[in-house]
This record gives sequence, structure tokens and C-alpha cells, in this order.
Amino acid sequence: MIKGVVLFAAAVVTLTACSGRDAGDPVVGVTTPVPVSTPSYTPQASCPPLQTGQSCINGQLLQSSSTSEAPPSLPQVESSPASRAPQYPPQVEQARGSAESYLDYSAFSRNGLIDQLSSKYGDSYPKNIATQAVDSLKVDWNAQAAKSAQSYLDYTSFSCTGLIQQLSSRYGGQFTNAQAKFGAHQTKACK
Repeated sequence: MIKGVVLFAAAVVTLTACSGRDAGDPVVGVTTPVPVSTPSYTPQASCPPLQTGQSCINGQLLQSSSTSEAPPSLPQVESSPASRAPQYPPQVEQARGSAESYLDYSAFSRNGLIDQLSSKYGDSYPKNIATQAVDSLKVDWNAQAAKSAQSYLDYTSFSCTGLIQQLSSRYGGQFTNAQAKFGAHQTKACK
């Protein structure tokens, strides 16, 4: 029987011969140096200086991409609205939601919408919260005036001047005079 032990530190293999050994026979050990094989190293071909997004193997330029674009395998990630922190205080966010709901339902002027949000018969928000909420929305008030003008005409008849007065009245639409004129002139009452 032959035992082999590899000693890595000395890079020598020790072989011990134990053939036909009886209990009293001495063990004869033979040490023979054996070269340890090491992996061969072949230097790579030199690579040119690399720019961001480039890599080189064996002197071959593998990838080149613009630094302003993401690699094609990685999708562009946009932050979702849910992951962003609220832009406004919670009460203003609530008032904004109410204002958007009102605008989906009916046409309002800026002042009319603020009054609706702050009225005790409406949402009862404090006036400053209602104003902040309405002013934070992107609303085309001229389009709201035109929509309101058409709603008035669907209900009853108006002259062009009467419609402008109704739209700009403090007890009516509360649109600015310019918005009221624009809205009225989008209807058949002023044509």
C-alpha cells in the first residue's frame, strides 16, 4: 500500500512505502521531490485607454455606450407618485382632491371654487387652505368660464351682455370680467 501526502508549502510529495509490512517491521519512508504544476499565465494583449461604459478583453474593445444613456439591458426607472413625499401639507392635499372632484363635476371660477371649499355649506376648509389648494392646481379658467357659460344657456336664455354679467357676478360665476367675456363669446349667445 502506498500513501501520498502533498505538502503545498514545500511543493514536495512524500511517498511512504508500506508493502508486506508485519507488525514488527520498521516503516521505510522515501522522500522524493515532485514538481507542483502551476497554472500557466499568458499575458493579455494590451487594451487601449478605456472610457466610461467600455470594457476590453484580450485587446478587444467589447462595449461602448454613451455616458448619458443607460445600458440597453437596464430599463429607465421613474419614480412613482406613491414613492414621492407629498408636496403639500395633508390638509391642503385633501382640499386639492376635493377641488379636483368639484372640477370634474361642474365648472368653477377660481373664487367660486375657493368659496365652495371654504363654505360651511361646502367642505368647511379654512379659507387659506382652500386658496392654497386651488392655486396649486393647473386649471384653465377661461375653459371653465366657457363651460359655465354653456351650462347657464342649457338652463335658460341669456343675451351676450346678460351672460357676461352672470358669469362675472359675485352671486353668479365669480369669473373675472375677462374670463366672463371669453366664456360668453364661446357660446351662441354672443355670436
